[in-house]
Amino acid sequence: MGYRPGDGLRTKMAEEKDAEGTEAVVADLHKKIKEAFEVFDHESNNTVDVREIGTIIRSLGCCPTEGELHDFIAEVEEEEPTGYIRFEKFIPVMTRVLMERKYRPIAEDVLLRAFEVLDPAKRGFLTKDELVKYMTEEGEPFSQEEMEEMLSAAIDPESNAINYRDYITMMVIDEN
Repeated sequence: MGYRPGDGLRTKMAEEKDAEGTEAVVADLHKKIKEAFEVFDHESNNTVDVREIGTIIRSLGCCPTEGELHDFIAEVEEEEPTGYIRFEKFIPVMTRVLMERKYRPIAEDVLLRAFEVLDPAKRGFLTKDELVKYMTEEGEPFSQEEMEEMLSAAIDPESNAINYRDYITMMVIDEN
């Protein structure tokens, strides 16, 4: 199949359509990023406290590790850290993160397997005491505040246990 008149034009039109689509996606991301940022811009001066960056990133559907969050902050911080992050430095980095689909949440089946490792009897639940033990004694320990937040969301007050299948369903972000 050889070259036909108009092929170049069709290719150029397809490229322009792709560019327009990308521009629309970027414009939509910029709007979402600005809205998330503004929630924490208490002074309305296009800055947020550096300690709020993790919350902003997570509100945009990303789940960075502590190391990834540290690297992100290092990238958007001023040369001389002020404790505040400027929107102008935040938006290009956050846009790139979202476009590249970085910091994606862990898949549901991986979470389920992790809970099943903690439940060798395959009961389908962990008691509150078991969960507290794992959260404070294994891996990177949760802070008291993190632990209380998780327990309030995860523990069924009637059984005083976590049905981890239900909890995973609640935690997983719908990608669509």
